[in-house]
Amino acid sequence: MILFQRFSFGKLFTSKKSRKLSSEIRLWNEIGREKDHILMAHVSSWLVSPENVFRWEATIKGPASCPFENGVFVLSVHIPKDFPFKPPKITFKTKIFHPNINERGEISVDILGSRWTPSWTINLVLLAICSVLSDPVEPFFPGNPAARLYRKNRKAYEEIAIEWTVKYARG
Repeated sequence: MILFQRFSFGKLFTSKKSRKLSSEIRLWNEIGREKDHILMAHVSSWLVSPENVFRWEATIKGPASCPFENGVFVLSVHIPKDFPFKPPKITFKTKIFHPNINERGEISVDILGSRWTPSWTINLVLLAICSVLSDPVEPFFPGNPAARLYRKNRKAYEEIAIEWTVKYARG
């Protein structure tokens, strides 16, 4: 009993090294976890290199009945060492015309910022981003031409989004 009183569990689980290790364990579990049919129908993700569990790539299939239908979009996923306490940085590598995605592929959605929670998995975040393709959400990127057009002329926005999907996301 005295041995347990002297042992400090707090130090064991709060060091930077142990947080990194627990992040790696969680990410390996996420990669190995079987995906449900809804997720598999829209999202595919993989490690860029088995030596680095913090760097993933993914594809998202454009949802039906929206300008991105039949498009396949490639994304880059950079996961911080203190994941899941900090959100991943996800960017579109495929060019896309969307109010929540700027010209550098950066995504403006609250789940990757102020509304991040450690309960999110990488694949669930990717699925949420997929749903944002068909239903853009505020806040949009300031100065984003797609956001301006989306607010001003939805039909013209959809025409350009379809054109870009055909040109860049159907290779």
